[in-house]
Formats: sequence, structure tokens, C-alpha cells
Amino acid sequence: MIPREDIVAGILSTPIVTLLLEVEEVKPSPRSRTLFELLAEVGAFQRKGDKYRRGRSPPEVTELSPISDAVAEIFQHIVFPYLVSGRKATRLSPELIRALYVYTSAYQIMRIEVTQELLKYGGLTLVAGWFPCGFSSELMSISGRDVVIVEEREDILTMEMDRLSLIPLAPSPTGQELAAASFYSFETTSLSGLDELINKYGKFDTAIVCSRGVDMEKIDKIADEVYFIAIRDRPIDLFNQALIKGLGLTPPVTDEKFLKKAEKKELGPLAIYVIRSASTA
Repeated sequence: MIPREDIVAGILSTPIVTLLLEVEEVKPSPRSRTLFELLAEVGAFQRKGDKYRRGRSPPEVTELSPISDAVAEIFQHIVFPYLVSGRKATRLSPELIRALYVYTSAYQIMRIEVTQELLKYGGLTLVAGWFPCGFSSELMSISGRDVVIVEEREDILTMEMDRLSLIPLAPSPTGQELAAASFYSFETTSLSGLDELINKYGKFDTAIVCSRGVDMEKIDKIADEVYFIAIRDRPIDLFNQALIKGLGLTPPVTDEKFLKKAEKKELGPLAIYVIRSASTA
């Protein structure tokens, strides 16, 4: 569902990881410990107490896929700088923009399966945080959804705006009786202010939150049902968290109060929590 091997290969192929693998053993500082935790998860190092030793047989990387190439670019220029210094990528080069967009394709099969398996046809859907999972046109073409896509950085949202610009745009949300993909809209705003969207769009039938953090109490009030999608694969989760923080976006958070009342579904490496309002439960 998610090409884990391609993501791992991309991390291991970077010059900085190649250099680190020259070191037999290291005791990382508290700041860089998450970096070595990630490298241990992908097989480059083994944890021994508070130290990390080079893996006995560090994974070999040969031919790289486009997704691996994208991950390597992202790791080198966003993830690694953030993990070792806390530096955030305030400006994105054209090469990084392309790499980030290619990375969203790693979740295409996942998006299709979630849409096919879980969502009923029709309705107004809020995508609360487009990156990295990239929910968008699948919702329209498969489930006939009208879609409002929210992201916190305009340069990241523009990646999807450019792609969807070829799809006919309706002046307002449509009913289920009309063709799929007839309405979509974009909003650049903080994920902490989602409750303000109800004044513009009304209440959403569905909200999708994938590997991002939102105020569950607020989003529960503006959508009849909320799908909170967590990726349970540890290396991918660690990589995504560092990437999201490195871009200055809101990282995933766990609100146990809301997850306790959610219906939990499992789909491959995903844990999907469905929270429904009293009127739709």
C-alpha cells in the first residue's frame, strides 16, 4: 500500500547517511537522538543502551525509484537539517517542490483504497492538511465528493492547485446528483482555525486528517464524521513527523479523549479512527 522499501532506500542513499556509516559507534546528543532513532529503524544502526552501533550488515542501496530519489532530496535538505539543528525550510527550491510532490505519490494506492473501502458516495469533504498523504482527486473521481483542501503553506498547496487546475470548477458545492469532481476549493490557513471554515462552507459531511495534527474538538463540531488516519509503520512515521515539522506544518497529535469514542478500522499499515457526530452515529 505504501512503498516502504522505496522510502527506506531513499534515506539510506543520501551522502550524509553514507558518511555516518563510517562511524562504528556514536553516543548522540539529545538533539540528534531522533536522527539515530530513525536510522536504527531503517537498519543502518543498532541501539545499544544510550549508544548506537553501525549495523552488522548495513542495507545496500542499488537502483533508486523516483520516490526514492525524492525521499533522498527531502532527507538531505529538510529532514536532516531539522533533526540535527531544528532548522526549518522556510524557502523551497524548485527541486524540493518537485521532490515533495513526488513523495505524495507514495500514498496514492493508500488514498484509493481508503476512498473505495470507507467512504460513501457524495458529500462535502474537508481535507485538513493536504501534505503528505495528498487526499484530493481520488475523493472526487471515486466517491463523488466536493472537496475543500486546507494547507498551512501556500507554496505546498500550490503544488496541488496547479494539478487540479485542469478539472472543471463549479461556482459552489454541488449535490450528489451531479458529476464527481465538479467542485473543489483551496484554503491556506492554520489547522488550529478550522472552525472558521463553517462560516464559508457550512457543515462538512466528512473531514479527513492524515498524519497531521488538528484540534479534534473543533473539527468534530464542523463535520458529521471525521477520519483520523495514522500510519503505524515506525520508520515512515518518524520520517513524516520530522518532515512535517521541518516544513513548519502542524505535526500529528493524539487526542485520547476523542480516539476512545472512535470506531477503529485497520487497513494495511493504517489505523483509521472514525468519529461520528450524534446525528450520524
